[in-house]
Amino acid sequence: MSLDRKITVPFVVAMGALTISLCVPAANAQVRDTGRTVQSVETRADKCKNQNSKKIAYTFNRGPARIPLRCGTVNWGHKHLVERGRWSTSFKNKINETLWKGYEKSPGVIFRYKPGTGCSPNPRKNFKVVYNKGPLGGRPGGVTPQGVITASVEYTPRSANAC
Repeated sequence: MSLDRKITVPFVVAMGALTISLCVPAANAQVRDTGRTVQSVETRADKCKNQNSKKIAYTFNRGPARIPLRCGTVNWGHKHLVERGRWSTSFKNKINETLWKGYEKSPGVIFRYKPGTGCSPNPRKNFKVVYNKGPLGGRPGGVTPQGVITASVEYTPRSANAC
């Protein structure tokens, strides 16, 4: 009986320590507010606060090419989108989908849907992304690629001839 007790006591102590370690979060664990499921837009907008314009905020794909969204300035990039009140998770997802699956109307101008499609004469709400594959500012040796310049919702005409 004393042999069983020697084995049982260390086992119970070890299981108690394991239970406590599983219930108590580690010192480096992040605590999440369960009342909020979506990170606030202000927090995401701060991603480029006090950052160099060349810093990459996000990276998107267009086929095998990687298109960065740099922090930029109030005239282009992430800061430009935030300044105009456009930035959100939904907006980021639309940029991603447009670059990945979109129709290239002209070099560096991508639409989510091909303009001029459908039978209705009414304009179609379309998402547009403008990006630069070349160097920042067009200067050789500059940061290449500049990446996403801007993105917006635009109404594109539908073709009545397709019906």
